[in-house]
Amino acid sequence: MIYVFWIISLGLLYYFLESRKKNRINELINLIENMKNQNYKIPMKQDDFSILEDKIYKLFIEIVEAKETSTRNSEKQIEYLEDIAHQIKTPITSMLFSIENLEMDFSDNDDIGILKRQLLRLNSLSDILLKLSSLDANKDLMKKDEIRLDELIDYALDSLNLKKSMKVEKRTDLKENSINGDFYWLAEAFINIIKNADNRPTCDKIVVSSYKNPLYTSLIIEDNGGGIEKENIKKIFKRFYKTPDSNGFGIGLAMAKTIVEKNNGEISVSNNDAGARFEIKFYNVT
Repeated sequence: MIYVFWIISLGLLYYFLESRKKNRINELINLIENMKNQNYKIPMKQDDFSILEDKIYKLFIEIVEAKETSTRNSEKQIEYLEDIAHQIKTPITSMLFSIENLEMDFSDNDDIGILKRQLLRLNSLSDILLKLSSLDANKDLMKKDEIRLDELIDYALDSLNLKKSMKVEKRTDLKENSINGDFYWLAEAFINIIKNADNRPTCDKIVVSSYKNPLYTSLIIEDNGGGIEKENIKKIFKRFYKTPDSNGFGIGLAMAKTIVEKNNGEISVSNNDAGARFEIKFYNVT
């Protein structure tokens, strides 16, 4: 009987200790969840789990403080970027005005034309920097309007000055599909993608098409510009990355990617037989 009593006692003790351990583990899980919800109260228990509990608390506080510091630094960098862009804009505008006056007096001077083109390039860069700072700071929250893809592409094409040899083929399926997003920001994204094709010396045709399935609506922009080098495909959406033969700033496609992602979509690039193929998927779920 004593032997049976001891067996039962040990069993009960084991059950008690296991229950206590599970309860403390659940308390630690709840502690983490509470801290995620910015409730930083810590239980004042003293047991074998107290050291672990204290370490979790301190680690979480360090993570929160590091995140807040990183956020503040990012906000400062965005403010500096925006301030620089505005500071650049003022003298450029003044110089462009002066150059236009010089052009009237010295219309045959090629150096003035070169200087004007470079100033216009700087002016374009300042505009891009302002757009980037606005995107990074989320100052302009993306709208969720219903957008017809054919109207969006028409607007983007009207905003571009494509080379005369360029032919743009718009497939009829564009009229059949629509998405939800911010019209003007998405137009900016498509302008940058189409401009990327137009800048390719051998490209003289762009095809824009669309299709829809239960999961997403896809917009496809294809060109016959010879495609993208394999080693560049993974880098092409990186900010300020550009190929050696590029005349741009290395910002347009990176900006397009950011805009698409902020509109519940994703963008990818591959090569087809004739050139590059950009596919933008807008997911139907919000």
